Amino acid sequence: MLKTITYSFPQTTDANDFFKELKDLLGELPNATVDRKNIVIAATNPERALPLTIFTQRDISFPQIHLDVADLHLGLGNFSVNPSWDFRTSQITPLPKATRHDAHGEYIAVDVGDQVIFRLPITELCNRLQGHVTRIDHTGINLPSALVSREAWEQLIGKLADNCNLYRYPTGEDWPFILPATSEEFTNDIQSFSVGREPKFELVYDAFSPVPTIQIDIETDLLRLEIEQLFPEPYGISFPDLVDYFRTVYIDHEWPGLAICFDLRFKNNDPGGDWETGKWLVKDGGKIQ
Repeated sequence: MLKTITYSFPQTTDANDFFKELKDLLGELPNATVDRKNIVIAATNPERALPLTIFTQRDISFPQIHLDVADLHLGLGNFSVNPSWDFRTSQITPLPKATRHDAHGEYIAVDVGDQVIFRLPITELCNRLQGHVTRIDHTGINLPSALVSREAWEQLIGKLADNCNLYRYPTGEDWPFILPATSEEFTNDIQSFSVGREPKFELVYDAFSPVPTIQIDIETDLLRLEIEQLFPEPYGISFPDLVDYFRTVYIDHEWPGLAICFDLRFKNNDPGGDWETGKWLVKDGGKIQ
């Protein structure tokens, strides 16, 4: 049974600063335990539900993710799912950047080929959200279809389904979710739906982004208008089908070929809803066998 999902970050000077801010932000979560090098986030209900979600630092040169499933490996350039212990990245060439300012502070314009994308320093994200983070809904990775074949995607999903409670997204998109579960629930499926079964973990077979994306979905006590004011365009994004639920902010970092985004959920007046408890995924999506 899948016990841990681990996001590993490098230990360089810039990465240390990034990780410190990440610890400060996620340390506000009621179900997070933080020490010098680790952030461990565990479901609170049911007790002993797995997997745990861990953010840590290691002697590596590029962020990686590890799902403790045997015989599972997927390489996407410098980013890898379950890299070997001696994995080393190719040469990293920073992307051209320019600092810009608005009424809230600074943001970053990044040149990617003939396109300019906009990111927010993680310090700005933390400063604006300080004291407002209430829960984590899920983390996840988007895997570009340009880098991952359909066969490799289906093999990944099959191996994960053999080791955890993995559910289809009910409306049919390639967005399956892992729900934390006990060993009994792994064998017999989830039957109870209560607050605290989080963080979920999402996998996205992404037909739009050319690079893999680490996503972190957190809930705040801020209203939609407040979030939109704190994170305006061009670095605050509302996707059309999800505009009523959260706003997305991409974070600036030093690792080209990888995106990191935060989905900032608006204040929730229904904390025991079918999405929050996982009931919608279980009953309407169904477990992938």
